[in-house]
Amino acid sequence: MKNMCAIAALMLAGTSAWGGVTDDFESYEVGQLPGGDWQDFSDWVANPTIPSPSATVIQTTDAHGNQTQAVQIDGDGIGTSGGIGALVEHSRVQRFEADIRIDQRGNGNYPNWTYAAGFFQVTDQTDPIRMPQALVYSINTSRAFRLYIHNADGNGGLTSDVALDGALYELDTWYRIAIEVDTATGEFETSIINLETGEQVVDHTHSVTNWNSDFGQYNMISVNDGEYGSRPGTLGNITTIDNVTYVPAPAGVGLLGLGALCVQRRR
Repeated sequence: MKNMCAIAALMLAGTSAWGGVTDDFESYEVGQLPGGDWQDFSDWVANPTIPSPSATVIQTTDAHGNQTQAVQIDGDGIGTSGGIGALVEHSRVQRFEADIRIDQRGNGNYPNWTYAAGFFQVTDQTDPIRMPQALVYSINTSRAFRLYIHNADGNGGLTSDVALDGALYELDTWYRIAIEVDTATGEFETSIINLETGEQVVDHTHSVTNWNSDFGQYNMISVNDGEYGSRPGTLGNITTIDNVTYVPAPAGVGLLGLGALCVQRRR
């Protein structure tokens, strides 16, 4: 049985998942984009340069060799961002968690996201890369885990780009990535666990100076990639996603309290 922080089931397609999200992707048809609230991430790009669907359900194995269904971002979709996204309920304190396996790094030039997992605030931008966001990500030229925060809407504005404890990922290895945020104060906590060894490779706290909560109204969760360099390359990024959880919490529940709640529900 897969571990899940069960808060609420997904709502009907096209609506926000009020109350929370938990999904192990076992109920969806292999070879198709997952259903429920999930949408192709490229749907938020006005002029995508990749085919849809950019991610499909596959059969694979988990960190311990057990059969599982998961979602894989298509490495043949080289160009604008692909992956999966879902609209969610915004709350002051939010937690997003997903199991991630990086299967292939693209060979295009910078900027080239191997994967990015976390939050977006959907605005009228023609591409999510210009929307307010908070993401754990890596680029194709480095195996480092990083935290990227864009606390603005459009090009420019306040950004933070933080190395996460010097940790490096290995290909074909499952990691559980969790990002928690107090959207009123701009306080972030990031945790990354190697699911094969059980080692916590990242335990990082970051506070954004001059935080503007107007650009922290996150209402979409996603795992996506994107080859945005002037030379996208001939080899695309491939990332596999499983066991996604989104937990909203009211004001007064701190980040540590929210993480403890999720751990408690996993037992």
